[in-house]
Amino acid sequence: MAGSRRSNGALAAICAFVLVVGAWNIVSYPPGSGFDALEHMAYADGLVPGGKLPHATGEYYTPPGYYAVAGSLDWVAGKAGIGDPHRAGMAINVLFLLGTVLVVWRLARDLVPGRERVAVGAAAFVALVPVDVRSAAMFHPAMAALFFCTLALWLCLRTFADRRYALGLGFALGVAQLVLPASLWTVVAVAAALALARRWRALAVTIALAVVIPLPWYIHQQTTYSGLAPFPRPATPEARSGGVQSGKAKPLYERRPARFYVDPGIPDVVTHPYRPHFLNLLLPTTYAELWGDWEGHWEWRGTGSPTSGQRRTLELQSVVGVLPTILAVVGWLGLLASLRSPPRLAIALLPGLGLLGYLYFTVAYPTPDGDVLKASYMLTTAAAWAVAFGYALDRLRGRASIVLVALLVLCAVVELPFLVY
Repeated sequence: MAGSRRSNGALAAICAFVLVVGAWNIVSYPPGSGFDALEHMAYADGLVPGGKLPHATGEYYTPPGYYAVAGSLDWVAGKAGIGDPHRAGMAINVLFLLGTVLVVWRLARDLVPGRERVAVGAAAFVALVPVDVRSAAMFHPAMAALFFCTLALWLCLRTFADRRYALGLGFALGVAQLVLPASLWTVVAVAAALALARRWRALAVTIALAVVIPLPWYIHQQTTYSGLAPFPRPATPEARSGGVQSGKAKPLYERRPARFYVDPGIPDVVTHPYRPHFLNLLLPTTYAELWGDWEGHWEWRGTGSPTSGQRRTLELQSVVGVLPTILAVVGWLGLLASLRSPPRLAIALLPGLGLLGYLYFTVAYPTPDGDVLKASYMLTTAAAWAVAFGYALDRLRGRASIVLVALLVLCAVVELPFLVY
Protein backbone atom coordinates (compact mmCIF):
# COMPACT_ATOMS: atom_id res chain seq x y z
CA MET A 1 0.00 0.00 0.00
CA ALA A 2 2.82 2.41 0.82
CA GLY A 3 4.40 1.76 -2.58
CA SER A 4 1.08 2.38 -4.29
CA ARG A 5 0.62 5.68 -2.43
CA ARG A 6 4.10 6.82 -3.42
CA SER A 7 3.39 5.84 -7.01
CA ASN A 8 0.13 7.80 -6.98
CA GLY A 9 1.91 10.79 -5.49
CA ALA A 10 4.63 10.63 -8.13
CA LEU A 11 2.00 10.42 -10.86
CA ALA A 12 0.20 13.47 -9.47
CA ALA A 13 3.47 15.43 -9.48
CA ILE A 14 4.22 14.37 -13.08
CA CYS A 15 0.73 15.39 -14.21
CA ALA A 16 1.04 18.76 -12.48
CA PHE A 17 4.37 19.26 -14.24
CA VAL A 18 2.83 18.48 -17.63
CA LEU A 19 -0.01 20.95 -17.07
CA VAL A 20 2.13 23.79 -15.71
CA VAL A 21 4.89 23.52 -18.31
CA GLY A 22 2.36 22.88 -21.07
CA ALA A 23 0.29 25.94 -20.16
CA TRP A 24 3.40 28.13 -20.04
CA ASN A 25 4.59 26.91 -23.43
CA ILE A 26 1.18 27.42 -25.05
CA VAL A 27 1.16 31.03 -23.89
CA SER A 28 4.81 31.66 -24.81
CA TYR A 29 5.46 29.65 -27.97
CA PRO A 30 4.62 31.45 -31.26
CA PRO A 31 1.92 29.43 -33.11
CA GLY A 32 3.72 29.75 -36.44
CA SER A 33 7.09 28.49 -35.21
CA GLY A 34 6.54 24.72 -35.14
CA PHE A 35 7.16 22.09 -37.80
CA ASP A 36 5.24 23.19 -40.94
CA ALA A 37 3.01 25.18 -38.61
CA LEU A 38 1.55 27.49 -41.25
CA GLU A 39 0.45 24.52 -43.37
CA HIS A 40 -1.12 22.79 -40.36
CA MET A 41 -3.00 25.93 -39.34
CA ALA A 42 -4.18 26.53 -42.91
CA TYR A 43 -5.55 22.96 -43.00
CA ALA A 44 -7.54 23.51 -39.79
CA ASP A 45 -8.80 26.93 -40.89
CA GLY A 46 -10.01 25.57 -44.21
CA LEU A 47 -11.66 22.53 -42.66
CA VAL A 48 -13.56 24.44 -39.96
CA PRO A 49 -15.86 26.08 -40.75
CA GLY A 50 -15.34 25.80 -44.53
CA GLY A 51 -15.28 22.00 -44.73
CA LYS A 52 -12.45 22.10 -47.30
CA LEU A 53 -9.55 19.69 -47.47
CA PRO A 54 -6.27 21.00 -48.93
CA HIS A 55 -5.71 19.80 -52.49
CA ALA A 56 -2.18 18.77 -53.47
CA THR A 57 -0.72 21.46 -51.25
CA GLY A 58 0.43 21.84 -47.66
CA GLU A 59 -0.53 18.88 -45.47
CA TYR A 60 -2.97 17.33 -47.99
CA TYR A 61 -1.53 13.85 -47.30
CA THR A 62 -2.42 14.02 -43.58
CA PRO A 63 -5.84 12.76 -42.37
CA PRO A 64 -8.27 15.39 -41.02
CA GLY A 65 -8.85 14.05 -37.49
CA TYR A 66 -6.69 16.48 -35.54
CA TYR A 67 -7.53 19.43 -37.76
CA ALA A 68 -11.26 18.94 -37.23
CA VAL A 69 -10.83 19.19 -33.46
CA ALA A 70 -8.18 21.94 -33.51
CA GLY A 71 -10.08 23.91 -36.14
CA SER A 72 -13.26 23.76 -34.09
CA LEU A 73 -11.44 25.00 -31.00
CA ASP A 74 -9.79 27.76 -33.02
CA TRP A 75 -13.15 28.83 -34.44
CA VAL A 76 -14.73 29.00 -30.97
CA ALA A 77 -11.72 30.91 -29.59
CA GLY A 78 -11.89 33.33 -32.52
CA LYS A 79 -15.59 33.98 -31.97
CA ALA A 80 -14.92 34.55 -28.28
CA GLY A 81 -12.08 36.97 -29.07
CA ILE A 82 -9.52 35.03 -27.02
CA GLY A 83 -6.15 36.28 -28.31
CA ASP A 84 -4.62 34.26 -31.14
CA PRO A 85 -7.26 31.58 -31.76
CA HIS A 86 -4.66 29.08 -32.99
CA ARG A 87 -3.40 28.72 -29.42
CA ALA A 88 -6.63 26.82 -28.69
CA GLY A 89 -5.61 24.18 -31.23
CA MET A 90 -2.20 24.03 -29.58
CA ALA A 91 -3.67 23.76 -26.07
CA ILE A 92 -5.49 20.51 -26.87
CA ASN A 93 -2.08 18.89 -27.36
CA VAL A 94 -1.21 19.50 -23.71
CA LEU A 95 -4.32 17.53 -22.76
CA PHE A 96 -3.33 14.78 -25.18
CA LEU A 97 0.10 14.63 -23.51
CA LEU A 98 -1.52 14.52 -20.08
CA GLY A 99 -3.82 11.73 -21.24
CA THR A 100 -0.83 9.82 -22.62
CA VAL A 101 0.97 10.06 -19.28
CA LEU A 102 -2.07 8.69 -17.44
CA VAL A 103 -2.63 5.85 -19.90
CA VAL A 104 1.07 4.89 -19.95
CA TRP A 105 1.09 4.76 -16.16
CA ARG A 106 -1.97 2.48 -16.19
CA LEU A 107 -0.54 0.38 -19.01
CA ALA A 108 2.68 -0.24 -17.10
CA ARG A 109 0.83 -1.10 -13.88
CA ASP A 110 -1.39 -3.61 -15.66
CA LEU A 111 1.52 -5.08 -17.59
CA VAL A 112 3.77 -5.59 -14.56
CA PRO A 113 1.49 -5.63 -11.47
CA GLY A 114 3.11 -4.62 -8.22
CA ARG A 115 6.17 -3.07 -9.86
CA GLU A 116 5.44 0.60 -9.24
CA ARG A 117 8.82 1.76 -10.48
CA VAL A 118 7.93 0.61 -14.00
CA ALA A 119 4.79 2.76 -14.00
CA VAL A 120 6.45 5.85 -12.53
CA GLY A 121 9.47 5.53 -14.81
CA ALA A 122 7.29 5.15 -17.90
CA ALA A 123 5.11 8.15 -17.00
CA ALA A 124 8.16 10.33 -16.27
CA PHE A 125 9.77 9.31 -19.56
CA VAL A 126 6.73 10.45 -21.56
CA ALA A 127 6.52 13.73 -19.65
CA LEU A 128 10.22 14.62 -19.87
CA VAL A 129 11.43 13.51 -23.30
CA PRO A 130 11.93 16.80 -25.19
CA VAL A 131 10.30 15.66 -28.44
CA ASP A 132 7.06 15.09 -26.49
CA VAL A 133 7.14 18.46 -24.74
CA ARG A 134 7.97 20.30 -27.97
CA SER A 135 5.22 18.52 -29.89
CA ALA A 136 2.70 19.38 -27.18
CA ALA A 137 3.50 23.08 -27.66
CA MET A 138 3.11 23.05 -31.44
CA PHE A 139 0.13 23.17 -33.78
CA HIS A 140 0.70 19.61 -34.95
CA PRO A 141 -1.24 16.28 -34.98
CA ALA A 142 1.56 14.08 -33.60
CA MET A 143 0.49 14.32 -29.95
CA ALA A 144 -3.10 13.32 -30.72
CA ALA A 145 -1.82 10.29 -32.64
CA LEU A 146 0.42 9.35 -29.70
CA PHE A 147 -2.53 9.46 -27.30
CA PHE A 148 -4.76 7.18 -29.39
CA CYS A 149 -1.92 4.74 -30.10
CA THR A 150 -1.12 4.59 -26.38
CA LEU A 151 -4.79 4.04 -25.59
CA ALA A 152 -4.81 1.21 -28.15
CA LEU A 153 -1.84 -0.47 -26.45
CA TRP A 154 -3.63 -0.42 -23.10
CA LEU A 155 -6.90 -1.67 -24.62
CA CYS A 156 -4.97 -4.44 -26.34
CA LEU A 157 -3.58 -5.50 -22.98
CA ARG A 158 -7.09 -5.47 -21.49
CA THR A 159 -8.45 -7.45 -24.45
CA PHE A 160 -6.36 -10.45 -23.42
CA ALA A 161 -8.35 -10.55 -20.16
CA ASP A 162 -11.74 -9.59 -21.62
CA ARG A 163 -12.40 -9.66 -25.37
CA ARG A 164 -15.15 -7.05 -25.00
CA TYR A 165 -12.35 -4.48 -24.92
CA ALA A 166 -11.78 -5.30 -28.60
CA LEU A 167 -14.52 -2.82 -29.51
CA GLY A 168 -12.66 0.03 -27.86
CA LEU A 169 -9.38 -1.25 -29.26
CA GLY A 170 -10.65 -1.21 -32.85
CA PHE A 171 -12.15 2.24 -32.35
CA ALA A 172 -8.88 3.65 -30.95
CA LEU A 173 -6.88 2.21 -33.84
CA GLY A 174 -9.35 3.57 -36.38
CA VAL A 175 -9.33 7.07 -34.89
CA ALA A 176 -5.52 7.01 -34.64
CA GLN A 177 -5.32 6.44 -38.40
CA LEU A 178 -7.58 9.44 -38.94
CA VAL A 179 -4.92 11.53 -37.17
CA LEU A 180 -1.62 10.26 -38.60
CA PRO A 181 -0.75 7.40 -41.00
CA ALA A 182 2.20 6.48 -38.74
CA SER A 183 -0.43 4.94 -36.44
CA LEU A 184 -0.40 1.95 -38.81
CA TRP A 185 2.63 0.64 -36.92
CA THR A 186 0.45 0.25 -33.83
CA VAL A 187 -2.23 -1.50 -35.90
CA VAL A 188 0.33 -4.05 -37.10
CA ALA A 189 1.75 -4.59 -33.58
CA VAL A 190 -1.71 -5.14 -32.08
CA ALA A 191 -2.85 -7.43 -34.90
CA ALA A 192 0.32 -9.53 -34.57
CA ALA A 193 -0.13 -9.85 -30.80
CA LEU A 194 -3.76 -10.99 -31.09
CA ALA A 195 -3.04 -13.34 -33.99
CA LEU A 196 -0.09 -15.06 -32.31
CA ALA A 197 -2.21 -15.50 -29.18
CA ARG A 198 -5.02 -16.95 -31.37
CA ARG A 199 -7.58 -14.46 -30.13
CA TRP A 200 -9.44 -14.71 -33.42
CA ARG A 201 -12.75 -13.13 -32.40
CA ALA A 202 -11.05 -10.16 -30.79
CA LEU A 203 -8.77 -9.84 -33.81
CA ALA A 204 -11.72 -9.86 -36.23
CA VAL A 205 -13.59 -7.15 -34.30
CA THR A 206 -10.46 -5.04 -33.91
CA ILE A 207 -9.41 -5.20 -37.55
CA ALA A 208 -12.95 -4.60 -38.81
CA LEU A 209 -13.23 -1.34 -36.87
CA ALA A 210 -9.62 -0.36 -37.60
CA VAL A 211 -10.39 -0.68 -41.33
CA VAL A 212 -13.91 0.73 -41.52
CA ILE A 213 -13.34 3.92 -39.51
CA PRO A 214 -10.50 5.40 -41.63
CA LEU A 215 -11.72 3.81 -44.89
CA PRO A 216 -13.39 6.99 -46.27
CA TRP A 217 -10.08 8.82 -45.93
CA TYR A 218 -8.14 6.11 -47.75
CA ILE A 219 -10.76 6.04 -50.51
CA HIS A 220 -10.47 9.81 -50.82
CA GLN A 221 -6.69 9.59 -51.17
CA GLN A 222 -6.92 6.77 -53.69
CA THR A 223 -9.51 8.43 -55.89
CA THR A 224 -7.98 11.91 -55.67
CA TYR A 225 -4.26 11.17 -55.86
CA SER A 226 -4.15 7.52 -57.01
CA GLY A 227 -2.12 6.48 -54.02
CA LEU A 228 -2.31 5.27 -50.45
CA ALA A 229 1.16 6.32 -49.35
CA PRO A 230 1.41 5.82 -45.57
CA PHE A 231 3.99 8.57 -45.23
CA PRO A 232 4.02 12.25 -46.19
CA ARG A 233 6.11 12.83 -49.27
CA PRO A 234 8.76 15.57 -49.13
CA ALA A 235 8.18 18.54 -51.35
CA THR A 236 11.24 18.38 -53.61
CA PRO A 237 10.95 16.54 -56.94
CA GLU A 238 14.14 14.62 -56.16
CA ALA A 239 12.65 13.31 -52.93
CA ARG A 240 9.33 12.36 -54.49
CA SER A 241 11.08 10.33 -57.18
CA GLY A 242 13.61 8.83 -54.79
CA GLY A 243 16.35 10.31 -56.95
CA VAL A 244 16.58 9.75 -60.69
CA GLN A 245 19.01 7.50 -62.48
CA SER A 246 18.86 7.18 -66.30
CA GLY A 247 15.31 8.46 -66.38
CA LYS A 248 13.98 6.15 -63.67
CA ALA A 249 13.89 6.04 -59.90
CA LYS A 250 16.92 4.60 -58.16
CA PRO A 251 16.57 1.24 -56.39
CA LEU A 252 15.91 1.65 -52.68
CA TYR A 253 19.34 0.35 -51.68
CA GLU A 254 21.09 2.99 -53.79
CA ARG A 255 19.28 6.03 -52.42
CA ARG A 256 21.48 6.42 -49.35
CA PRO A 257 25.22 5.84 -48.93
CA ALA A 258 26.47 3.36 -46.35
CA ARG A 259 27.59 6.26 -44.15
CA PHE A 260 23.97 7.33 -43.72
CA TYR A 261 23.19 4.17 -41.74
CA VAL A 262 26.24 3.75 -39.52
CA ASP A 263 28.02 7.07 -38.94
CA PRO A 264 27.32 8.15 -35.32
CA GLY A 265 28.40 11.74 -36.01
CA ILE A 266 30.84 11.80 -33.11
CA PRO A 267 31.92 14.24 -31.73
CA ASP A 268 29.59 16.70 -33.49
CA VAL A 269 26.47 15.06 -32.06
CA VAL A 270 27.65 16.43 -28.69
CA THR A 271 29.74 19.46 -29.64
CA HIS A 272 27.58 20.78 -32.53
CA PRO A 273 24.13 19.16 -32.23
CA TYR A 274 22.37 21.51 -34.63
CA ARG A 275 21.85 22.06 -38.36
CA PRO A 276 23.76 21.67 -40.69
CA HIS A 277 26.23 19.44 -38.82
CA PHE A 278 26.04 15.68 -39.61
CA LEU A 279 23.58 16.51 -42.38
CA ASN A 280 21.77 13.44 -43.72
CA LEU A 281 23.21 11.04 -41.15
CA LEU A 282 20.50 8.86 -39.63
CA LEU A 283 21.70 8.21 -36.09
CA PRO A 284 23.04 11.59 -34.91
CA THR A 285 20.31 13.68 -36.57
CA THR A 286 17.50 11.58 -35.10
CA TYR A 287 19.14 11.60 -31.67
CA ALA A 288 19.69 15.37 -31.76
CA GLU A 289 16.05 15.90 -32.74
CA LEU A 290 14.86 13.55 -30.00
CA TRP A 291 16.74 15.25 -27.17
CA GLY A 292 17.57 18.67 -28.55
CA ASP A 293 16.66 20.99 -31.41
CA TRP A 294 18.64 20.08 -34.54
CA GLU A 295 16.13 21.73 -36.89
CA GLY A 296 15.90 24.96 -34.91
CA HIS A 297 12.23 25.21 -33.97
CA TRP A 298 12.63 25.52 -30.21
CA GLU A 299 15.94 26.66 -28.71
CA TRP A 300 17.13 28.63 -31.74
CA ARG A 301 15.62 29.88 -35.00
CA GLY A 302 17.31 27.45 -37.38
CA THR A 303 19.07 30.15 -39.40
CA GLY A 304 22.77 30.84 -39.09
CA SER A 305 24.17 29.31 -35.91
CA PRO A 306 22.94 29.25 -32.30
CA THR A 307 24.37 31.78 -29.88
CA SER A 308 27.01 30.58 -27.47
CA GLY A 309 24.38 30.19 -24.74
CA GLN A 310 22.02 28.26 -27.00
CA ARG A 311 24.86 26.06 -28.16
CA ARG A 312 25.79 25.18 -24.58
CA THR A 313 22.17 24.25 -23.91
CA LEU A 314 22.04 22.01 -26.97
CA GLU A 315 25.34 20.36 -26.04
CA LEU A 316 24.04 19.70 -22.54
CA GLN A 317 20.86 18.17 -23.97
CA SER A 318 22.91 15.71 -26.01
CA VAL A 319 24.68 14.57 -22.86
CA VAL A 320 21.47 14.42 -20.82
CA GLY A 321 19.85 12.06 -23.31
CA VAL A 322 22.53 9.36 -23.27
CA LEU A 323 21.52 7.50 -20.10
CA PRO A 324 17.73 7.38 -20.63
CA THR A 325 18.28 6.34 -24.25
CA ILE A 326 20.48 3.45 -23.20
CA LEU A 327 17.97 2.34 -20.58
CA ALA A 328 15.09 2.50 -23.07
CA VAL A 329 16.98 0.37 -25.60
CA VAL A 330 18.06 -2.16 -22.94
CA GLY A 331 14.49 -2.34 -21.66
CA TRP A 332 13.15 -2.90 -25.17
CA LEU A 333 15.60 -5.78 -25.70
CA GLY A 334 14.42 -7.21 -22.39
CA LEU A 335 10.79 -7.03 -23.52
CA LEU A 336 11.71 -8.70 -26.80
CA ALA A 337 13.22 -11.56 -24.81
CA SER A 338 9.78 -12.19 -23.27
CA LEU A 339 7.82 -12.50 -26.51
CA ARG A 340 6.23 -15.73 -25.29
CA SER A 341 4.00 -13.53 -23.13
CA PRO A 342 1.17 -12.46 -25.50
CA PRO A 343 0.09 -9.42 -23.42
CA ARG A 344 3.59 -7.94 -23.80
CA LEU A 345 3.85 -8.68 -27.50
CA ALA A 346 2.33 -5.50 -28.96
CA ILE A 347 4.46 -3.29 -26.71
CA ALA A 348 7.61 -5.28 -27.52
CA LEU A 349 6.99 -5.19 -31.28
CA LEU A 350 6.00 -1.53 -31.65
CA PRO A 351 9.46 0.13 -31.27
CA GLY A 352 10.95 -2.17 -33.91
CA LEU A 353 8.08 -1.58 -36.31
CA GLY A 354 8.39 2.16 -35.79
CA LEU A 355 12.11 2.05 -36.50
CA LEU A 356 11.58 0.01 -39.68
CA GLY A 357 8.87 2.37 -40.92
CA TYR A 358 11.01 5.42 -40.14
CA LEU A 359 14.01 3.84 -41.86
CA TYR A 360 11.99 3.05 -44.98
CA PHE A 361 10.66 6.61 -45.18
CA THR A 362 14.04 8.28 -44.69
CA VAL A 363 15.67 6.01 -47.30
CA ALA A 364 12.85 6.09 -49.85
CA TYR A 365 12.61 9.89 -49.92
CA PRO A 366 16.11 11.38 -49.53
CA THR A 367 16.25 15.17 -49.40
CA PRO A 368 19.29 17.46 -49.68
CA ASP A 369 18.41 19.34 -46.48
CA GLY A 370 17.80 16.24 -44.33
CA ASP A 371 14.24 17.36 -43.59
CA VAL A 372 12.89 13.79 -43.47
CA LEU A 373 15.01 12.96 -40.41
CA LYS A 374 12.73 13.91 -37.52
CA ALA A 375 12.28 12.00 -34.28
CA SER A 376 8.65 13.19 -34.21
CA TYR A 377 7.91 10.81 -37.11
CA MET A 378 8.28 7.98 -34.57
CA LEU A 379 6.29 9.70 -31.84
CA THR A 380 3.45 7.16 -32.03
CA THR A 381 5.85 4.58 -30.55
CA ALA A 382 6.79 6.71 -27.52
CA ALA A 383 4.56 4.82 -25.08
CA ALA A 384 6.26 1.52 -25.86
CA TRP A 385 9.70 3.10 -25.42
CA ALA A 386 8.50 4.59 -22.12
CA VAL A 387 7.40 1.20 -20.81
CA ALA A 388 10.75 -0.24 -21.94
CA PHE A 389 12.55 2.50 -20.01
CA GLY A 390 10.52 1.76 -16.88
CA TYR A 391 11.10 -1.97 -17.32
CA ALA A 392 14.88 -1.48 -17.46
CA LEU A 393 14.78 0.87 -14.50
CA ASP A 394 12.92 -1.73 -12.44
CA ARG A 395 15.47 -4.43 -13.20
CA LEU A 396 18.25 -2.48 -11.48
CA ARG A 397 19.20 -3.59 -8.00
CA GLY A 398 21.49 -2.52 -5.17
CA ARG A 399 23.95 0.35 -5.44
CA ALA A 400 23.70 0.43 -9.22
CA SER A 401 20.01 1.22 -8.87
CA ILE A 402 20.64 4.06 -6.42
CA VAL A 403 23.40 5.59 -8.52
CA LEU A 404 21.47 5.40 -11.79
CA VAL A 405 18.27 6.78 -10.30
CA ALA A 406 20.26 9.66 -8.81
CA LEU A 407 21.83 10.33 -12.22
CA LEU A 408 18.43 10.25 -13.91
CA VAL A 409 17.04 12.73 -11.40
CA LEU A 410 20.04 14.98 -12.04
CA CYS A 411 19.47 14.72 -15.80
CA ALA A 412 15.81 15.65 -15.35
CA VAL A 413 16.68 18.69 -13.24
CA VAL A 414 19.35 19.82 -15.69
CA GLU A 415 17.03 19.63 -18.70
CA LEU A 416 14.08 21.45 -17.08
CA PRO A 417 15.06 24.87 -18.47
CA PHE A 418 15.12 23.41 -21.99
CA LEU A 419 11.56 22.14 -21.68
CA VAL A 420 10.22 25.61 -20.87
CA TYR A 421 10.06 27.89 -23.91
